[in-house]
Amino acid sequence: MEISARGMKIVAGVLFAAVLFSCASFAGMLCYRSAYLGTEATRVQAAEFMRERSSMLARLQNLDEAISRTERFAAKIEASAGLGRGERVGQGPVEETDPMPVLPSSSPLRLGEGMWKSPFSKTLSAGLDLSIRKLNDRNDQIEEKLHTVFSKQQDKLYFWASLPSAWPTHGWVTSEFGDRRSWGGRHIHEGIDIAGPVGTPISAPGDGVVTFTGYKSGYGKAMIIDHGFGISTLYGHCSAVYVQEGQHVNRGLLIAAMGSTGRSSGPHLHFEVHVDGVAVDPMLYLSNKM
Repeated sequence: MEISARGMKIVAGVLFAAVLFSCASFAGMLCYRSAYLGTEATRVQAAEFMRERSSMLARLQNLDEAISRTERFAAKIEASAGLGRGERVGQGPVEETDPMPVLPSSSPLRLGEGMWKSPFSKTLSAGLDLSIRKLNDRNDQIEEKLHTVFSKQQDKLYFWASLPSAWPTHGWVTSEFGDRRSWGGRHIHEGIDIAGPVGTPISAPGDGVVTFTGYKSGYGKAMIIDHGFGISTLYGHCSAVYVQEGQHVNRGLLIAAMGSTGRSSGPHLHFEVHVDGVAVDPMLYLSNKM
């Protein structure tokens, strides 16, 4: 059976169209595969970026909460120290169960706010930088506040530790501060006399630095302690002195022994307290119990 020329042309056209369609389909498949692989890589990168973003925001949230707790703790310290009156102070006990403050809606730390439009948006980086700067500023303010409170508390503690409020020795007060009659007439007795046996221990009534040890006219063997804040104490008629000039002493430390050196009618400690160089009544500083 013979095929006409027209039929041959039709068959050739169909075969050509089939080959052309196959080539086009194959090329399309290649392009689609290439596009799919590219899109898949982008999707994986975007997913990884999202995970990193969530992790970073969570860490910043934890840091913000920790700083908030520290702020409340600093406020409690300020309140207990009696500082910053009239200012906003603590919000109650700082416990593990304390609720954390809710961040304002404008804060870049909040999650799920749609704060960026694409996985590669620069808004996230800008927001994180801003948040970190704010947290650093808050941390610097808290640190400065805590240093201030600590230094003021240290000053208070040092003052009370230095105050000569403890009795320097045991015995009987035989002469008080003020006017006193003697063979030479009336004169001011600038301290108190505490009588006791020779060798009775004498202790520092408060923290301070020894500024004098040696013989002092009228006082015999004597010593002076500078307690700071303009306060100093003098110890006269000692039989022995156990400390040296320049030595730091703490309240209760053994510093001397009672005696009767110098101008003395019997063994006793002559104890003086000076404020800015002026003798004051030691009984204003000593506790009620000897």
